[in-house]
Amino acid sequence: MSLEQEAVSRRRNATPEAIIGGGDGIDVLPDEILQHVLSFLPVPEAVQTCVLARRWQHLWKSMPVLRVTGEGWILNRRGVRKLNKFVNHLLLLRDRTAPLHTCEVELGTFRSQDDPQINLWIRHALLCQAQVLSVHLSRDNNSFDLEDLPLVSRHLTRLELCNVMLNGNILNFSRCPALEELWMRDCYIALDVILSQSVKRLTILDCMFYQNARTRISIPSLVTLEFTECWGRTPFLESMPSLVTGSVKLTNCDDCCGKEAGSSCFNVSNTCENCGANNDGNGDCVLLNGLSEAKSLELIAKPGVFIFRRDLMRCPTFSKLKTLLLNEWCMKTNLSALICLLQHTPVLDKLTIQLCEAINSQMVTKESYNPIELPFATKKLKVMEIKCETIDEKVHKILAVLDTYGIHIGQINIHRSIGSSEGIGSWTSSTLESEQALPHISGAGPPQPRSQSKLPLTERSASEHD
Repeated sequence: MSLEQEAVSRRRNATPEAIIGGGDGIDVLPDEILQHVLSFLPVPEAVQTCVLARRWQHLWKSMPVLRVTGEGWILNRRGVRKLNKFVNHLLLLRDRTAPLHTCEVELGTFRSQDDPQINLWIRHALLCQAQVLSVHLSRDNNSFDLEDLPLVSRHLTRLELCNVMLNGNILNFSRCPALEELWMRDCYIALDVILSQSVKRLTILDCMFYQNARTRISIPSLVTLEFTECWGRTPFLESMPSLVTGSVKLTNCDDCCGKEAGSSCFNVSNTCENCGANNDGNGDCVLLNGLSEAKSLELIAKPGVFIFRRDLMRCPTFSKLKTLLLNEWCMKTNLSALICLLQHTPVLDKLTIQLCEAINSQMVTKESYNPIELPFATKKLKVMEIKCETIDEKVHKILAVLDTYGIHIGQINIHRSIGSSEGIGSWTSSTLESEQALPHISGAGPPQPRSQSKLPLTERSASEHD
């Protein structure tokens, strides 16, 4: 038997007392490692280890991570008061000279006239030089008001907020110079500006923007942006010259108009925001200017959302953009949105269009695709992907308009979803593999002379794509 096997056998046969206090148990490990192990436990369980042995009596006081958790619990008034008393004593007794890396507050529902003293715990964690701060609350609490004063910390690098109300200057991070990651989900945002000179990664998911005026996002150092399915007025993006990757998905926001979906305008006043200036006072783009330095973009919107199309009236040049993903919103009328973007993306080499929803008949009109005076800036487009349920008139119109405007792509890939009514693999690669096979679409204008190379097309299912 090897020494390693012998050690394992001894540990299996050892009593709990021997494991904790014996010469070959975990008690021989340095304090730093034991404290690291304790940091994976919720705070009450970590504190209970003080009864194991004399050496463990004070180890919990120097843990690098504090986890105040109660997910799934419903706290009544007595429970909230008990929690406040415990955590306050914990913070009072903790060794303040010991570095605190992470503070997590994750609570379920608290139905009480008394609230957990989360604001106090946050400020204390920052005084202890916490680098990561996380506050995750249950949706059942109808949001929890954080203090409207700005956070102050030279050490904070990551902040996570879930289901809290954000007012005043709480998201002014001018006094948090090390903060690089800001993550928010299900938050209620009622403030004028989100400000930081240091944040590099920003994620905003399912949040509600309450302001009548658009909230400004002023984060010039941003490298990665994810803005998904938020409510209220879409925030205004200021210049982000360091941006590399951006993903914006607009679904249930207030920037919606029935005209975009082929029905009537939702605005009951005499003027329609969708048809005129963007009504923000300065007349600038709301999103696209801020995204114009990105190398990769995903721009997704429901048919009724007009903010992208209105921004295109003042479309900037995307001088670094190499990868672009769009969905049905670019199919309106004669594909003018798609054409406009291709005219302002000089180095684009991959374009993906997702056609996963039914398109209103008014969104794809029977118009001739005659080249306009402004030529395409795109000269390097090599790959185009179309993701759809079936190869229908919409797909042929995209190919026809690109061909009419002289864009000859090296490879066109059709990725059909698994839910296609015609079944997977019912189309072969020869169906549209040559320019002669490209049908003449009604209303697409007369066939244009083609002396350029053929448009090869391959087809894959959604599962094969991954």
